[in-house]
Amino acid sequence: MTPPDEPLDDDDVLNKPEVSLVVVAFHRSEHLDALLGATADRRIELVVVNIEQDPDVHMICTRHFAIEVMVPNNPGYGAAVNRGVAAAHAPVVLFSNDDLEYDAAAVRCLAAAVRPGGADVAVPRVIGSGGTPVRSVQAVPSLRSLVLEWALLPDTPVSWLARRISVEKWRAPNVPERIHAASGLAVAVRHDLIVECPLPEVYFLYWEESEWFALLGRRGAHVEFRPEVSVVHLGGRAVASPEKSALLARNAVRCIRRLYGRRAARAAYAVTIAWQFRLVLTGLARVTTKPSRPTRSLLTARVAGLRSALTSWNETL
Repeated sequence: MTPPDEPLDDDDVLNKPEVSLVVVAFHRSEHLDALLGATADRRIELVVVNIEQDPDVHMICTRHFAIEVMVPNNPGYGAAVNRGVAAAHAPVVLFSNDDLEYDAAAVRCLAAAVRPGGADVAVPRVIGSGGTPVRSVQAVPSLRSLVLEWALLPDTPVSWLARRISVEKWRAPNVPERIHAASGLAVAVRHDLIVECPLPEVYFLYWEESEWFALLGRRGAHVEFRPEVSVVHLGGRAVASPEKSALLARNAVRCIRRLYGRRAARAAYAVTIAWQFRLVLTGLARVTTKPSRPTRSLLTARVAGLRSALTSWNETL
């Protein structure tokens, strides 16, 4: 995973970074400190969006000579990324959560994939904190994908079924490959493209990157999965909470409404209820077979998701 080395004049390197790393920082100063230290490279411009003006984050930005974008409140992930992009100067931007582990070589390799004749957007392989690969490829949101990939099928691949139908969330390419969409944990993109097509700011969290990839697809943007570049997610998508479940359910209907209109949103409303009901039944089964605090907490989160789905009709209007 060695980026191409080209002889550069020192003044060019200092004044024209190859890539701007935009990190959205939300009160995880220890993770942020390690991440900025690992990505220290004069060819990488460090930009940190300091959500809620955390003083510890401010000190870390000063220590690592990062451009700091102070945000007094929490406007949501999409809005935070867009504010960081506005402060970036390189032709390629890599926006990222702060609970990831990767180094400068990974940043430069991913950015190198975004070039004329190459990708407009590039995403890395994601590894969970336990060392297990995370399937981060996703389907572009549509009624079909909402039914198939969210409501009906589990996240874990079903081997016999995977041989018969194409399921985006079960894919894990081993070579660079053009894809439709992926999780928004770490994404390299042409600076001009994300300025022209910024992340939607109406979701707070969850589904903003799904709509964004759909909009990029309509523009004909080339999105690539780059498995030779890995990032470790210290948080993890398996973490469930009532707030997360509620946002996932409500925003699914919102996303379909914004992309395809009211009629599609009404169908998505019914599908989302079915999806959340399935998750509640699964949660009940786990509590019944293995009662514990984690399984009870998961069931509480699933119930919150179902309640949110039931009350999301206003998203269809």
